[in-house]
Amino acid sequence: MKLRLVCASAAVAAACLAFATEGAATEPERKRPALEVGSVPADALGKDIEGNPVLISDHHGKVVIVSFWASWCGPCKKELPVLAGVVKRVGPERLKVIAINFRDEASSFKYVVDVLKDLPITMVRDASGKAARKYKVEAIPRMIVIDRDGKVAADHTGYSESALPQVVEQLNELLRREKPT
Repeated sequence: MKLRLVCASAAVAAACLAFATEGAATEPERKRPALEVGSVPADALGKDIEGNPVLISDHHGKVVIVSFWASWCGPCKKELPVLAGVVKRVGPERLKVIAINFRDEASSFKYVVDVLKDLPITMVRDASGKAARKYKVEAIPRMIVIDRDGKVAADHTGYSESALPQVVEQLNELLRREKPT
């Protein structure tokens, strides 16, 4: 199923637009650190809420979205349920979302995890900032899209509504490609 079809319905389209950064289109463009497209990102992302290591390499053959978020980031809180909805529609065998908490207190992280516990997202708390440093995170929301071969396909920071069609098309293209052997 194409992601385009997922965002075609009015309800899902509204949800997709809801996570856009408010006012981002009016701010001057600022060059932010990004991972080079085609590069291999850091594999180890930390531990999930059950204490298991989270590795990108464990999801070879899937498109992986690594999303850095925080409880104080309005667009981030809206984005996570949208990403979970996309996983539900295209299938967890094709798409994996790893949501890494950025600069939150343990209690704030736990609260969000409890609220979102039924969503098909792997939650990671980056209390030390180790994963954020590996991925050059300076601002959120930050979404790194990794292709089925484990290479960076796209890197988005502080994206707005105007970037949504491009993000959707990137995901469509990656999901259309055959799985690596």
